[in-house]
Order: sequence, then C-alpha cells, then structure tokens
Amino acid sequence: MCATLAGVLGRFGDYGDRLARALDRVRSGDLDWFTRPMIDSYHTVWFELHENLLATLGIERAREHAAG
Repeated sequence: MCATLAGVLGRFGDYGDRLARALDRVRSGDLDWFTRPMIDSYHTVWFELHENLLATLGIERAREHAAG
C-alpha cells in the first residue's frame, strides 16, 4: 500500500520503510517499538500516515469519527 501511495504522491515514500523498521524491532523482541510514543514506533508511523491520508483527502478527524 505504501509503495502505491508513494507512486502517486512522493511524500508517502518513507512510510513503508519506517513501518518495516519498527516491525523488525518488534519481531526482534523490542516491544517498545510497537506502541511507544516519541520514537518511530509502528503506532507512531501508522498514526502519522493516517493523519497524512486524512489531510490529503480533506477529511477532518471529527467528521471521520462521527462517520464511524
């Protein structure tokens, strides 16, 4: 998915690598890299990607939440 997004908009280009690096660390036993804030954890990167997608599509978070 990240590679496809990057092919359309370059700013999505680093998400795939960042998610893969975080997942590698989790699989190596460093569980902080799954959800810890303030580092490039899987959750941090996914949240940033999600926010970027919402902004790109012009969707406000409150409206997205209300839609369920």
